[in-house]
Amino acid sequence: MSSAASARLTLRQLCRLELPGPVLLPSLLPVLRQVVPATHAGFFFCDERGTITNMYAERMLEPERMAGYHAQHDSAQFRQQYLARCAAGHALSRRSVTPDERGSAYYRDVLSALGIEHFLYAIVRHGGRALGQLSLYRGPDDRPFDDGDEQALASVLHYLGIAVAEPSPPALRELQEQVVEEGLALLDERSGKVMYADGNWPRLVRLAHGDAINPSLARSEHETLPRFIAAVLATVVSAPNAVHMVRTTWGQFVFRRHALTAGDGSTAVALLLSRLAAQPLRQAQGAAVLGLSPQQREVALLLARGLSNQEIAGELGISVNTAGYHAKRVFERLGVHERSAIGGVLGAAAGQLAS
Repeated sequence: MSSAASARLTLRQLCRLELPGPVLLPSLLPVLRQVVPATHAGFFFCDERGTITNMYAERMLEPERMAGYHAQHDSAQFRQQYLARCAAGHALSRRSVTPDERGSAYYRDVLSALGIEHFLYAIVRHGGRALGQLSLYRGPDDRPFDDGDEQALASVLHYLGIAVAEPSPPALRELQEQVVEEGLALLDERSGKVMYADGNWPRLVRLAHGDAINPSLARSEHETLPRFIAAVLATVVSAPNAVHMVRTTWGQFVFRRHALTAGDGSTAVALLLSRLAAQPLRQAQGAAVLGLSPQQREVALLLARGLSNQEIAGELGISVNTAGYHAKRVFERLGVHERSAIGGVLGAAAGQLAS
């Protein structure tokens, strides 16, 4: 199986996990960029008027600059273009930065800051209703998007609609979760001021904060984010050996405290922020790297959920004998003898992929 075909299968499996869209997006977008090569991507949830209500992007402007973009570069332009794409007969469109645009403040303040030169847009729908816009980006040193890229994206657009439309199922809230991504910040223990942060911290702390992320609200983050960090800091300082867990629209997050003392006696606190992902999400990612055939991957994930051969046959529309054959091959390929062990093997493979 080619890498692109494998990525399409992984993306389809992720989208069918019945996990809420915001929880899936951080894992979906990297897989999508294997289907359609891009430097980074983002999804903009929009209402029927074209206003951004929430967003997730692999690269984000800091709140102050995002708010400035909204105020200075006319958010009405986004709404107008988004609604025009919704009204068009074709869900996909693409463009590159024009020479005139390259000399603009918008290019300087937004596009150049995010390393964007080429765009591929898709209006994502479910049940006939537009849910928002997927944007894929390439930089100045990359080739523009072409017809082949549009065709590749069109082949998975239906699955993206299923994923983004999925509400948060109550039955999944208690699933065991595993660390998939971490960010680190060094804070002054007295003031709570961030003195140092790695590249992941600004994005992860905004997700852990839990408020909707969009340009119109970004300026308020200048006040609410520091208050949120200060509250987390106070909590972990009061219970040094505990972890502080937060659940938001974007998933579950854990803060851990590490106290630091300098040679002059001054103190600081390092906060390690971890984003967690539910086991089914990790298992789907792990199945992609274990060399299983497409049908074996489907069966492995159903086995990990505890389904019987008869139930697997019903899910996949195959005979019970065929389901049993694929299940046997999965056991052989993974080197296990019990169904209960399959989930652990798939999750461990996902951990190796992340490292």
